[in-house]
Amino acid sequence: MPNRDGSLKYSDRVALSIMLDRIIPVEDHEKVPSKFGILDSVIELNSTNDTSKNGFMRVVEALSLDMMAHAVGGFAALTDEEQIQSIRSIEISLPKEFNVVLQATRHAYYEHPNTPDRPKNFDSEDEIFGKVLTEIKSTERR
Repeated sequence: MPNRDGSLKYSDRVALSIMLDRIIPVEDHEKVPSKFGILDSVIELNSTNDTSKNGFMRVVEALSLDMMAHAVGGFAALTDEEQIQSIRSIEISLPKEFNVVLQATRHAYYEHPNTPDRPKNFDSEDEIFGKVLTEIKSTERR
């Protein structure tokens, strides 16, 4: 849970670093987001306006309040699959807020000089996240 002044606790930063590694699919473990230290860039991108900052903080709070993580000693103690499941539940609960964080993460990651080229789209089978908001918009059009 972030501090009252909006700053992140160390445990929030650890959980967020892990989350960034889970939401960007990579084949080479040496190319995960945490290896490039993009967390501060993601935080900065999500601080540009009140809407993105509030959305980011809601995602951070949801991540720190996850009941499954509390049962095992924190988000970092979950298995990779449980972490993905936890992040998916946040995406389903807070699709717009999560999408803001996802877009900032993708931007920060693919702008880094040592990462692979940005995909033309994010519709590949490797992409786990970013589909909930698309599904909601598709349903609303009907």
